[in-house]
Amino acid sequence: MVHWYHAQSTTNIDIFLNENNPTGAEPVPESGFMLNSVNDTLTFIPGKTYRLRLINMSGFSMFYFSIDGHDLDVIEIDGIDVQRKTVQSVSLTAAQRVSVLVTAKNTTDMNYYMHADMNVDMFDIIPEDLLVNLTAPLYYNKDSTNFAASEDIGMDSDFDDFPLVPLVVENAAPFDHQVNLTFNFDVTTNGINRGMFNEVPYLSPKIPTLNTLLTQGNYSLEPEVYGPQTQAIILKHLEMVEIVLINLDAGAHPFHLHGHVFQLVGRGPGVYDGSNSDVEWFLENPSRRDTIQVPAETYVIIRFRADNPGVWIFHCHIEWHLESGLAATFVEAPDVVQQRMTLPDAFIETCKAADMGYDGNAAGKQGLDLEGAPNGVYLLYDGFTARGKGAMAGCVIAALLGMAAIVAYSRMDPLKEARAIAESKAAKL
Repeated sequence: MVHWYHAQSTTNIDIFLNENNPTGAEPVPESGFMLNSVNDTLTFIPGKTYRLRLINMSGFSMFYFSIDGHDLDVIEIDGIDVQRKTVQSVSLTAAQRVSVLVTAKNTTDMNYYMHADMNVDMFDIIPEDLLVNLTAPLYYNKDSTNFAASEDIGMDSDFDDFPLVPLVVENAAPFDHQVNLTFNFDVTTNGINRGMFNEVPYLSPKIPTLNTLLTQGNYSLEPEVYGPQTQAIILKHLEMVEIVLINLDAGAHPFHLHGHVFQLVGRGPGVYDGSNSDVEWFLENPSRRDTIQVPAETYVIIRFRADNPGVWIFHCHIEWHLESGLAATFVEAPDVVQQRMTLPDAFIETCKAADMGYDGNAAGKQGLDLEGAPNGVYLLYDGFTARGKGAMAGCVIAALLGMAAIVAYSRMDPLKEARAIAESKAAKL
């Protein structure tokens, strides 16, 4: 399943990350399809069971998938085998993968339609010519034009991935390190609406973070060396990490962690502060995957073992939001990485070919001298800055002087000078 833009991504980025788009309205896709094209079909042989590997390859829209007249038996999510569960439809946010088993009917008197419906909740507009409910024929008899009545479920789907039970049992272990990532969208100091974790949007450093890790010795243990806006979070080797994802936005967002599979251990409405009584916990063999959707104005709690030393990005998989800064960097076991790895020559040559630095901290310097590192794009300050206070003081002083002038003028005798002239003339006569 994929949606399609008719303009180049660079063109859409220029429109999206623009001062003239203060609300952060994302480009809306202009078409979409299943399989390889809008003309593709599937054919079933009666009585056989098929495994359909569903992948949402879009960069924005969630999809809901169903087949008229057929059940779907979920057996895998994001590469994790789960206990078979029968559903009528499945939902896939951007980058998620789901495998379902579908048993073909025993008769060939009817054909059916497969449905992949876009979730339009986050579309600011829906173009009149955009087909949001995609269909593809599922044939039992290509010579027949007889199709079953539509049972399209679409956005009424009740699919839920949290209760899915992995076949390989892994109970949730207590966490050693908790990371709070609260995210929202707002206009920043450069006038552009950006996505951000903890009120700081991600900005790419001058030097790739892995290169910094491998060239800065003991400084690699300091988050500052990776730059002020890379959202670098240092993890110790093999510790259990808990991420609390808090969504302050009115839309649902998919998050993907590179290099790991995580457990879905909890969720709830509103903001999580550690004392919530309404948390729905999943601690016994919780569902596992690498991409999770966080519904609007809710939180999701995930856990993973830091058992893969390296640099791993954690980001919103809506590509527009990743480009706008909704990302963080997990720098995992930097001391172990330095013991086990060296910077490959191919990495260095790639940087050279791109006329990009390959050694040093986020500013391309050594140690914690970060002057020149990408920085300065933050949430607008909610209050008076020093310049604002100065401007306000100037306004107050000007107002006071103006009022003083009015009072002084009101106490003046406008006829005093005229009387003096008249008296002077009378004396001369």
